[in-house]
Amino acid sequence: MGRRPSRRVMLVGVLVLAAAVGARVAAPAPARPAHFSKGLACGVERWSVKTLTDPAARRVVFRARRSTIDTLRRQRAPVRLTAVRRGGIERTTFRVRAQLVSAKIEADGDVHLVIASPTTGHTMIAEFPSLACTQQSVAAARIHRARASLERLCGVQSRSGFTNLSGSATITGVGFFDFQHGQRGVAPNGVELHPVLSFTAIGCVPKVPPPPPPACPAPTTASRSTAAATRQLRSFLSRCLHSPATA
Repeated sequence: MGRRPSRRVMLVGVLVLAAAVGARVAAPAPARPAHFSKGLACGVERWSVKTLTDPAARRVVFRARRSTIDTLRRQRAPVRLTAVRRGGIERTTFRVRAQLVSAKIEADGDVHLVIASPTTGHTMIAEFPSLACTQQSVAAARIHRARASLERLCGVQSRSGFTNLSGSATITGVGFFDFQHGQRGVAPNGVELHPVLSFTAIGCVPKVPPPPPPACPAPTTASRSTAAATRQLRSFLSRCLHSPATA
C-alpha cells in the first residue's frame, strides 16, 4: 500500500484551492456589450407604426405618390386609432412640396417639422424619427438618410424649443394618423408624414425677426409759435403713435 500524504501536504493543498476559489469570486464579471434601451427614449403611442417596425410595414407601398398638403388634410380621419397599421393612407408613400415653418427635437428624439401648403398656408407635421429607435425598421436606411439631409440642409434643431425656419422643401414620407394633443402645426385630421423617407430643401435657414424700428423722439414744445407747436405735435402723432414700435 502507498504512503498517505502528510498532514502538511494536505494543508498546503487546501490553501491553494481556497486561494484559487477566492480569486475566481473576486474577479470582475466579463463586460457585456451595451444595448440601447428603447423604453428609455423612444416613443409609445403607435410607435411601431410610426417607425415602420410593425408587422404590416412590409405591405407599405414605397413608390411615392405625388400629393399636396391640402389634399392630405382633407382625408377622413379614422374613428379609432390602434397599434395596428391601417390601410389606405398608412400604407401609402406621399411626396409633397412645402414651405418650411418651424422644427424641434422632441423628447423621443424625433424631429418635429411643421410644414405649410405653398398655396394656402395650411399646416401639417412631418417627422424624422430618431436613428437609435429605427434600427429594426424595414426602411431604416432611407429614414437615416432623410434625417441626415435635414441636418445638413437645415442644421441640428434645438431640443428646448421650436426654431422658425424659412425656405421650401420636397418631402417624401409614409402617411400616418396621430393622436391630436395640441401639437404645433397639427392637421385637423391628425395626418402626418411619419416617417420621412426623403428630404430636399432650398433656403432652409433660421428665420431671424427684423430689428425694431428706431424709437421716436419726444415732441418738443420749445417753439413759442402755437402754429409751429401744433405742426410738431401732428408730426409726432403721425410718425410715432401709429408706428409698429408703439402698436
